[in-house]
Amino acid sequence: MCLWNARHRLLGPALLVLLLAAVSACDDDGLFVPEDFPAVYGFWSGQYRVNACVLSGAVDPFFCDEVFWNGASLILEMDLDQSGPEVGGPIYQGSLAGGVFGTVDLDGVLTLEGQIGGLEDDFTTTILAWQTGLVGDTLLGSWRFWVEDNTGQGFGAATVDASLVLYGPSVVKFFGCAAEGELDPDGEIIGSLDGLDCQLATGMFIEGLEDGALFDVYTLTGAAGDSIEITLRSGDFDALLLVADLEEEYLGGDDDSGGPPPDGTDAALTIVFDVADTVLVIATSFWPGEAGAYALGAELLEPPPLAAATSSTHRESGNGLRVIGGGVRKPGRLLDGSSEPRIRKFTRRSNPAEGPAE
Repeated sequence: MCLWNARHRLLGPALLVLLLAAVSACDDDGLFVPEDFPAVYGFWSGQYRVNACVLSGAVDPFFCDEVFWNGASLILEMDLDQSGPEVGGPIYQGSLAGGVFGTVDLDGVLTLEGQIGGLEDDFTTTILAWQTGLVGDTLLGSWRFWVEDNTGQGFGAATVDASLVLYGPSVVKFFGCAAEGELDPDGEIIGSLDGLDCQLATGMFIEGLEDGALFDVYTLTGAAGDSIEITLRSGDFDALLLVADLEEEYLGGDDDSGGPPPDGTDAALTIVFDVADTVLVIATSFWPGEAGAYALGAELLEPPPLAAATSSTHRESGNGLRVIGGGVRKPGRLLDGSSEPRIRKFTRRSNPAEGPAE
């Protein structure tokens, strides 16, 4: 097999002549061209799970105790351009933004380096090692990074090792977590929250909710005119039910409306579809770290509930969806359809890449 690679374009003229001479002895199908390399351009989003965290020069163990603790699952996003094997683009780790560059080989192995954040930020992350493999529309692998405190609060620095799963543009996902399946309008899904599920994290979700809540994601499709009641029931944890659109914008949520009375912790709400659409249904817990079995159900209501016209606790989206009822009754929590959305998304790029760089 010819050992030709588009990276050789960067070599000196003399060595390039030698390489071209070697290539001339090979068959045409041994010559690698940019189109031979797997496409990894576009927007990637996923979560990385911490396997190890080692402090350095720290007075306060904040990094390893409160952020990158063993088992923590945190969101990572990047938007790559590509020209042959060369790739690069912006990367986002929580609220920190930076840049990466590297290569993808013919087997789909992506190797990156770069930095996230800077001296003007509270923390700076430097990629020490990154290697992921392309499997369908998913990047699987690991990364090691060095995170350093810029605030002078005694946090020092830490070396973090984590496994990594990033999903490509075609995968339906919610904050880096791929949808596990589809909830039928008159169906039920029996599932469970466990330590391997995605987790909510600081700044990525609803104000007032704490880090570490496990969650599962499903899609639900309604026809124009449908009213569908969704319930989340569990005997193992305090159920919290959330709904978002496919752009990951929060539409509504509920904590305890599903009963059972008088002090039940099941969740329920109704979605009115003025137009045909698909939404994301998120099954999670009110308190961080809770786990256990749940039943997520949907029921098509006929006729649509009067609450669609009269309720003061409904929220309308700009695309013909209304979430009726719901809310959170516990002190210090606000999910009641107030005018200001409580969701906080990480920084996103405004124009995701649509194809390889020219």
